[in-house]
Amino acid sequence: MDYIRTFIALEIPEDLRSSLARIQQRFSRAGRAVRWVKPENIHLTIKFLGATTQGQVQQVCRIMDDILAETGSLNVTVTGLGAFPSTQNPKVLWVGLKGAEQFAGLFQRLDHALAAAGFAPEKRPFSPHITLGRVKDSRIKKTLRGFFDDFSDIHVGDFVLSNITFFKSDLQPTGPVYSVLKTIELQTT
Repeated sequence: MDYIRTFIALEIPEDLRSSLARIQQRFSRAGRAVRWVKPENIHLTIKFLGATTQGQVQQVCRIMDDILAETGSLNVTVTGLGAFPSTQNPKVLWVGLKGAEQFAGLFQRLDHALAAAGFAPEKRPFSPHITLGRVKDSRIKKTLRGFFDDFSDIHVGDFVLSNITFFKSDLQPTGPVYSVLKTIELQTT
């Protein structure tokens, strides 16, 4: 049986991806200690599905159609720099979103339906964020803490979340390559 690696995400407009790339450039002192997300790959993951069969791909598409049919678009503000698990011990660097927490109910409905279809349910609460990079070398933590102090309240911009996309992710030596499997346009509010 053939598997593909998949996830469901909210796409970020190109102008905001460019702004986020400029923030990544400000971190240039981190050098190779951080593996940065390529600007064209910046997105907001709703649900990582992992190994998915062709039959499951069709099932996920039906679940998305059913759950997202009545979902409206949402105004979101991209603001604040943070890290998981914390800014004192950064492993994942991210910017936050204000307004996207309203998608928590959508996340729960999708997660429940996908669990019924055989995908692992999410163990962590939904925490809307856009990943900028992953720390590869912990020796850079002290340098990064200064960035958190400088950029913790940074305002990147506003946009309307207007679609949700089901992606295939092909891991390549140069980084992941994403292909769209299905996009659902959200109702305009």
